[in-house]
Amino acid sequence: MNTRRTVRRVAVGSALAAAIPLSAGVAAAATGPINVWVGGGPDLLACQATAQTCGLTAYVFDMSTPVTISVDGKTLATGAPVPSPGTNTPGKLATVWTPQTAGQHTVTVQQGSQSQTVTVTIIDNNGPEATVKRIENYVGGLLCTSGSSTGSVGCMQGDPR
Repeated sequence: MNTRRTVRRVAVGSALAAAIPLSAGVAAAATGPINVWVGGGPDLLACQATAQTCGLTAYVFDMSTPVTISVDGKTLATGAPVPSPGTNTPGKLATVWTPQTAGQHTVTVQQGSQSQTVTVTIIDNNGPEATVKRIENYVGGLLCTSGSSTGSVGCMQGDPR
């Protein structure tokens, strides 16, 4: 047998043997940025006005570490992330918040040493700003239902309304 080929095979075999323990070890937690989504809810002014339900969702890459969602330093939810199909992150933790006071509120998501913060501005549900937003939404709906406005700003193309 050719000595040169034997040396190459031994060298390749040694390299593969050295790589096997690296790939067969315990999987480390995936890392990546934490993403916060604020929005959604059954109410017209969700995440915009007091007493209106607001959905808060944390999207995370690490499925092994608990996630905490808090608003203005008060913890709303802590738990293990659940699978998040259809998103670019493997896991998520979701909760609901109903703001009671108008003003700036800080939503914070923490997982291990990583965190993400978002500031949300909430208006008074019974104030003039909330009334204007409701009227704008109503008028926008009326404009979209007339055949001439289909495709206008705020209306969906081919909207069947």
